[in-house]
Amino acid sequence: NEEDNDEDNDDEDEDEESDEDEDLAEEDNEEDNDEDNDDEDEDLAEEDNEEKDNDEDNDDEDEDEESLAEEDNEEDNDEDNDDEDEDLAEEDNEEDNDEEEDLAEEDKEEDNDEDKDDEDEDEDLAEEDNEEGQR
Repeated sequence: NEEDNDEDNDDEDEDEESDEDEDLAEEDNEEDNDEDNDDEDEDLAEEDNEEKDNDEDNDDEDEDEESLAEEDNEEDNDEDNDDEDEDLAEEDNEEDNDEEEDLAEEDKEEDNDEDKDDEDEDEDLAEEDNEEGQR
């Protein structure tokens, strides 16, 4: 009977040890899972930070590109305005030259008309003198 009791006690001790081992194994497993979860959370947080940094970098690049495009556009507009100003100045100059040429031509025609009138008048006077000399 004592032997049976000892065996039963031994069995109970083994069962208790086995239960304790299982409990310890379960605790270890839970700790491992917690550590894994913590590591995973850290990895995810790191990825989020990297994504935020990348997004900020991309936003900065976009702003830089927009700024450069704006500058290019302003330069193009300035060049277009300069070209337009040059064209207008050239047109004004051509109009001024045409006016000057027209005025010079008119003056020349008036001078020629006056010269012809003077010649005609001189001829008329010479003819009158000639007629009076013959009388």
